Order: sequence, then structure tokens, then C-alpha cells
Amino acid sequence: MICGSPGKSVVGGWDVSLSSFRRPLPRHKRRVNQANRHRDHQMLISARGPVDLEHAATAEEDLSKVRPLQWRKWPDTPLGGVVRGKLDRIEVRRSFEAATLSPLADGELDEMLAAAAHLLSTKDVAVLHFLARTGVRVTELSALDLRDVSACSVIVRGGRRRTIPLPPELRPPLDAYLRARAERPGADEATAYFLDAFGCRVSPGSVNDVVATFGTLIGMPGLSARTLRKTFAVNLLRAGADLGATSEMLGHASPEATRAYLAR
Repeated sequence: MICGSPGKSVVGGWDVSLSSFRRPLPRHKRRVNQANRHRDHQMLISARGPVDLEHAATAEEDLSKVRPLQWRKWPDTPLGGVVRGKLDRIEVRRSFEAATLSPLADGELDEMLAAAAHLLSTKDVAVLHFLARTGVRVTELSALDLRDVSACSVIVRGGRRRTIPLPPELRPPLDAYLRARAERPGADEATAYFLDAFGCRVSPGSVNDVVATFGTLIGMPGLSARTLRKTFAVNLLRAGADLGATSEMLGHASPEATRAYLAR
């Protein structure tokens, strides 16, 4: 005999929840439901304190006006077509990176840096030299503080903390930038190493824009911060550094990651 209340059944004297027989929700639906529950919870805890019917009614009204998140679906497209479309976009991106992220030759790098001295500001020249001579990521360059850069080394903080030797050819553009930085009002109070025109820490997006615009200006439309980083890695290997030392300088998790990075 099977009986019980809605949602539960009694089979052989045992209460069995019907929810245990339901198929689990897909991950993308579970994430949306969790996001909706988290939003509702945040709105409800904001109403904590003495009972205030007016405040509670306002919170309930605000909650009802928020449209729940929805998971995306393609009702007219088979799953195979969706997967093939994503794989095609990934392949296009990889092909673009393979064509534009090829390292610069020694002559190209020197010509690019020489042109920067005539076309860019003192700060942007220092940024380009820093990216090309240390191989740091744009986010790492943006996070640098004055205390992180000394006369002989750069300390990169974060998840992959490391110390990079400062090459002698990087000192002149950095010294010129620091002299110009010291003349700006309020610069003494700023802790960031690289400051933008408003005296704030440079953002990764602004650095990427400067490199890309400069590359287009000098006839290198594929130039990017990642191009300079890859050039730095290749030059290290050409100078005799082994793969392990190069991996440590780049902040990679393992030499295998560096090998895969250079193979792209």
C-alpha cells in the first residue's frame, strides 16, 4: 500500500520523499537558482532589527520588482551545433593569437622601443620598457608599488610572488619617469609606481590600450602586452636560461606551462 501526504509516500511503513526520485538539476540551472536565493537572502537580512511593518512591506515590494536571473537556452539549435559553434570561436581566437603573439626579433624590439621615445610620454615609454625587459603581466605591472622596485630588482607580489632582476638598460627610462613623477603635485602621497594622468594607479585596460594604439601607429597592429611578455621569455631562452628558470621568471606554475605558453 502506498499512501501519504503530497510530496511524501509511505512504502512498507517507511516515509519516502518523492524529491529523492527527481532528476538533479543541471549545473547552469543550479547556479542561477543559487544566485537568486543569495540575492533574496541579502535583501531579507537588510531588514533585520525591530519589527517595522512599513519597512518589511517596502522590502517585499522591492524584492518583487527584481527580475529573477534566467539561464540561457537555444530551443531551435541542437546541442551539437552549440558545441561546434563554441569550438569554432575558440579555434579562431587561437589562430589570431598564434598570428599576433609571435615574439619580436631583436631588431624589431629595439626599433619599437626607440620609436616609443619619440612618440610617447615619459610614463608610457617606461611602461613599454618595463613590459619588454621584465616580462610581467599587465595586472602585475598595475599592482606595483614604489617599494617593489629597487635599483637592482622588482618584487612581483600576488599569487605568483617572485623577484625579477632589473636589467641595466631599464634604468634610464625608469629614472626619467621617476623624475617626471616627482614633479607632479600629490605624487609623494601615492604608493603606486605607475600613475595615470589623474594621479591614480594605472589600470590594466589603459596599459593595453596604450600598447595596442602605439603598435598600430608604428605599423605593428598585432602588438600587445602579451607579445612583449612572450618576447621576454624567448630572449631568456636564447640567452641560455633553462626552462625552469624561465618559468620562475614568468610566474608560471610549472615548466610545462611555460612550454605550452611558448608553443602557442
